[in-house]
Amino acid sequence: MSALSPTGTAKARFLAASGTADDGARGSTWVAVDPEQRETAYLGWEIARCAPDLDREAHRVVEVLAAACIAAMRAGSTRVPTDGRLALALAAVRAEDSLAGARALLERARAGDPAVTAVLGPPGARTPMVIDGDWLYAERMRVLEERFCARMLGRLARPWSHDARAVTKVLRAVAAGPPPLTEEQKRAVRAALTSSFALITGGPGTGKTTIVVALLRALAWTGIHMDAIAIAAPTGKAAQRLQEALATGLAATSHDMAEAALSRLAPEPQTLHRLLGWSPSSGRYARHENDPLPHRVVIVDEASMIDLAAMDRLLRALGPGARLVLLGDADQLPSVEAGAVFRDLCAALGAERLSLNLRVASDPAAQRIVDAARAVNAGRMDAHFAEAVTTRRAVEELTFEGVEHLAAPWAEVGEALLDRWWQVRVASLERFAERVGRAFRMRDGELEESDQVEMRALFAHYARARLLCATRVRGFATGAEAINDALVARLRGGARPRRWGSIDLAPGTPVLFERNDYERRLFNGDQGLVVRLDSRDGLGARPTAVFPRRGGFVAFPVEALADLVPAFAMTVHKAQGSEFDHVALLLPESDMPLLTRELVYTAMTRARRSVLLAGETNLLARAVSRAIERHCGVAERLIAAGK
Repeated sequence: MSALSPTGTAKARFLAASGTADDGARGSTWVAVDPEQRETAYLGWEIARCAPDLDREAHRVVEVLAAACIAAMRAGSTRVPTDGRLALALAAVRAEDSLAGARALLERARAGDPAVTAVLGPPGARTPMVIDGDWLYAERMRVLEERFCARMLGRLARPWSHDARAVTKVLRAVAAGPPPLTEEQKRAVRAALTSSFALITGGPGTGKTTIVVALLRALAWTGIHMDAIAIAAPTGKAAQRLQEALATGLAATSHDMAEAALSRLAPEPQTLHRLLGWSPSSGRYARHENDPLPHRVVIVDEASMIDLAAMDRLLRALGPGARLVLLGDADQLPSVEAGAVFRDLCAALGAERLSLNLRVASDPAAQRIVDAARAVNAGRMDAHFAEAVTTRRAVEELTFEGVEHLAAPWAEVGEALLDRWWQVRVASLERFAERVGRAFRMRDGELEESDQVEMRALFAHYARARLLCATRVRGFATGAEAINDALVARLRGGARPRRWGSIDLAPGTPVLFERNDYERRLFNGDQGLVVRLDSRDGLGARPTAVFPRRGGFVAFPVEALADLVPAFAMTVHKAQGSEFDHVALLLPESDMPLLTRELVYTAMTRARRSVLLAGETNLLARAVSRAIERHCGVAERLIAAGK
């Protein structure tokens, strides 16, 4: 009997068979497994064990195909192409030499060879992998995709009646504003009022939040109580920003008693996980088809960030008579997990598109950002891009206004750029060192009134600007972790942190919370600030993480929050759902698959007033020329169904 292993006996056998250890076990021989590939290769090996009748070479090829499926899911796809693009999928798991064998094995599966179909079957087979036309799926991903599309088609097929004259009357009332709705916005609100499912897509500045305000007013006019409406976003930060925008928008429209009441009663935006009743302890959602949400209307912002599994979960949780409104930007980065559902839904079903940017009329800098972002989104660094972007060759030339491109290697300009950013965008606040280093006071769970004023000023200051990175990994000089190290060192006066934690998150450090903590009501993406706080408990002032909460702030000792990271810089993915006055995108020193036009576009459209693109011209051009390619079947299935 083999000895037990703390990492799992099966995994120990795999590592031995792949050359990482040597216990003589028969198993994987297809790759010399390095740490980055080890888990994917191990899962491929486990799947291949479901076909015991295969010869050694065929067993090896099944491992490769299974690993390619897993790698594709982790890269955001739901499936792997089996046509001429199969070579790229195999290259992702460093198995390019297996192409001929993979094609031969796929043909054996299509021909019904029982030795192969035990692990690689046709649609409907309960095998680990499924061949569906020219696509190879992990079986669970195909089932999820098929189930989601069936649910969507079923929802679209339900009859939905409305009083056209009443809708026209209500729309006329809310369209007057303030602010008055554009024709595009009127069409979007009408779509949300007259159907069970509405898609609204547009970039920042096109008035999506204005549409949500108008829709709340219109629903109230039609007699739907605010308790019957839910508003959600994928992250805590996106929900918080939406809450602030809705509060401002509803306050501006409260010109009579009824709408003043609406401002008080409007639903508070929440994370999608919270809406669906996710329980970390049980690993389950409380809401599903057998216990649906009680709401008649569900409005979800930043829908491009929602992956296939989460979107399917949302559809499952909707009541039969509920209407769903999804808003987002189909051109920005899709979800981190598998799927590009919002983009696919817009492509297959059509969406109300908002193209008129409402910021540019009064702000020429905003117009330059819009022009440059449109060129990037179209995959062109052409004359329109060149006209909107000013190229700089040295840090000293930067003005941090409009759209600038610092076209220089990071090794030559990185430290000087961070120094300038620190001076211009971080330490420029009046009495900065004094304000971030002072002791704040809390009594009975509330900041003292004068301290609340100071705290709001600090949050407003940090919210104006952000450095964005393509990756987080510390091994990259322009990764978010390395950039945060450098800026925390400047906050400390030059001392580099040894580790993140209660000692190293110095007062004045903006922070990001990276998980959902339902007990504390902190959610993945929430942004806070570390300060010295005296809670009047006799322990004196100590480092505390403070987060904005509706009407005030909440505070937690930093040692109690294990999932805090500094946020002077963050990845572009983490910045989705946020907007800043000023943004700098730090391109990596060399090319990487993450570097795409969607990443550049998303980073640029986080900014209201200025954008800095820092990196060599050839890298920027390569990114702009390359679009994210996600292999997903949602749009194809919906279009094939005639919708």
